[in-house]
Amino acid sequence: MVEKPDIKISPEKIKQYLKDLKSGDEKSRAVAAYMLGTAGKEDKKIKQALTKALKDKNWEVRKWAALSLGEMGDRDSQLLPILIDIMKRDNSKEFKSHAAVILGELEKRAIPAIPELSVALKDENARVREWANWALNKIAGERPSYRVNYPEERPSLKERLRFAEKDED
Repeated sequence: MVEKPDIKISPEKIKQYLKDLKSGDEKSRAVAAYMLGTAGKEDKKIKQALTKALKDKNWEVRKWAALSLGEMGDRDSQLLPILIDIMKRDNSKEFKSHAAVILGELEKRAIPAIPELSVALKDENARVREWANWALNKIAGERPSYRVNYPEERPSLKERLRFAEKDED
């Protein structure tokens, strides 16, 4: 369905990331949420840890956990409020675009996101506008009114990390 990053993570590293996801260090938890998302496809333990991280007190950890779970194909209802929050308060066009894609994939379950997706139709970034339109059409059960190269243009986890690192500079 979606191109996965070419990151291979050893079982030892996965154990360390699972431990880091519970640590007191916010940055370590956020990095762990991202990295586990690249490795966790079918691993129940990883999905459970990321689902718990959706309730983390730190916004970055919750955001990465939600995007990682979405990337892994998880369509749990706990994702919805975090994805709506990303659309509402995140300034990154990559994160907003990716959240819009996942919201569109949720289809009718994403009806509560319609107000934020509607606001995103006026975003200054064309990619955010396109994905918001695509998501709204998916939620409405319609085909998009224009062709979006989905899923090829969908931002991968690897792209999101690269942009996140740039934002820190």
